[in-house]
Amino acid sequence: MREVFDYDYDEIARIVGKSPANCRQLARRARHRIERGKPRFEVSRAEHAKLAEQFLAACQDGDMDGLVALLAGNAAFYGDGGNKGTGVPHPVYGRDNVAKLLLGLFRLAQRMGVQLRPVEVNGEPGAWCLDPAGGLINVLSLDIADGAVQVGRSIVNPNKLRHLGPLSPIGRRSGA
Repeated sequence: MREVFDYDYDEIARIVGKSPANCRQLARRARHRIERGKPRFEVSRAEHAKLAEQFLAACQDGDMDGLVALLAGNAAFYGDGGNKGTGVPHPVYGRDNVAKLLLGLFRLAQRMGVQLRPVEVNGEPGAWCLDPAGGLINVLSLDIADGAVQVGRSIVNPNKLRHLGPLSPIGRRSGA
């Protein structure tokens, strides 16, 4: 409020119910934390991996309640198929909508014999989705923060996957 709206500390104190001195101290700490570029609370990779494991299990088990509990309220899902893969054509927003989409996709994947291989994707937890012959269909990455899955991304675009190994024909547009 001080930096963006140029409120003085007396105004801020009235709004947030703290003393002006306390507001100055909070602002000083926040500026210092931002200058250091370090988040206030760091979550370990092990905690991220555990949440991702629970998330993938809920998807595979068709556990709607469990999945919803692991998603942030404003969760989003993006599917990148480019013009060569069958991705989700538009972003999906909201915990319930993302959960419904994922459970539908995972039901289809199970009928096709798709297997998941947990992997790290750009430093975050995720999974490779493999067809029964071991061909890569897509890569799923999860952005986790504040103890919940904030964003899921599915990369189906073969141009972005070729370097990872043999690709599956599943999920490819004809002529791709």
